[in-house]
Amino acid sequence: MNSTRAPMDHPLERYALRPVRSPQEWSVYHAIRRDAIFSALLPGQAYDEHDPDEFQHRHLPHALVRDGEIIGTVRIDLVGEAQAGLRLIAIRPDLQRQGHGSVLLRLAEHAARGLGRNEIVINAHPTSLSFYLANGYREGEWRDAKPVPANLIRVGKRLS
Repeated sequence: MNSTRAPMDHPLERYALRPVRSPQEWSVYHAIRRDAIFSALLPGQAYDEHDPDEFQHRHLPHALVRDGEIIGTVRIDLVGEAQAGLRLIAIRPDLQRQGHGSVLLRLAEHAARGLGRNEIVINAHPTSLSFYLANGYREGEWRDAKPVPANLIRVGKRLS
């Protein structure tokens, strides 16, 4: 899969969402997830860079790049024939609350559409729920092959 970019006439032109490839990119990808999710929201839960779930065929790790620097992460999981799960969405802690997360969602949605997906499902941490609701996601009975993990809230969005 190639990078997903915003149109060049849009202020989002500084951003790209692209698959994680090099060892250096993997290192940054894992560091962001460890710091922004596991250390901040899941203290005591170990982060495993080698989790087999990360490397399944239909699980596609991506990095949000701004001006050539990785600042965020998302894994796009292909669920069934028409759905994508966005997993472990994270922005570098020192860059949070600056709009980068909304950019990441927009680009991930665009990438999911390009993969033939018309619905997104996210298992949201309660502290992030208002962020997802503000970006057009809704709570509800969204189908997913996996059960909702404890203490998370399933949200979803139909793509137009």
